Amino acid sequence: MPVSTWTPVGRWTGTVTHDGEVDDYTVTFAPDGSLSVTTKKSTGTGTWSVTGEAELEFSLRENFNVDVAQISPNGHRAAYIQIDFTARPDGDTLTGEGRAVVHGPDDSVIYGTDATTEVRRLP
Repeated sequence: MPVSTWTPVGRWTGTVTHDGEVDDYTVTFAPDGSLSVTTKKSTGTGTWSVTGEAELEFSLRENFNVDVAQISPNGHRAAYIQIDFTARPDGDTLTGEGRAVVHGPDDSVIYGTDATTEVRRLP
C-alpha cells in the first residue's frame, strides 16, 4: 500500500453536528500528532494520526469553560466530552463522523451521541 503524503497540519474551522444542533469550532493539528480545539464554550486537546491513504483519526477531550453551565440532553451537568472521529480529506475540506461521550464532573458517563463534522483549512 502506498504511504500517504497528505497531512492535516495547520488550522481548520468548521462545524460539528449532533442531536439536531450545529456547533462551530476551530482545530489546530500540530506536526507532532497533537491537536487543540476551541469553541465558544469549551477548549480541548488530543491526538491525530493519518491511518490510510485518505483517512484521518483524531481523539480529544473537550472541557467546558468554567463559566458555562452545560446541561446534557438527559438533564445532567456536563464537565467534558470525549470525542473520537474518523475523517476523510477532499482538497481543503475534511468530513467525518464519530462518537461524543459526555462526562459529568465526577467522570461518570452521562450521555453518548453520534456526530458528524466538516471543517475547512484556513490559509
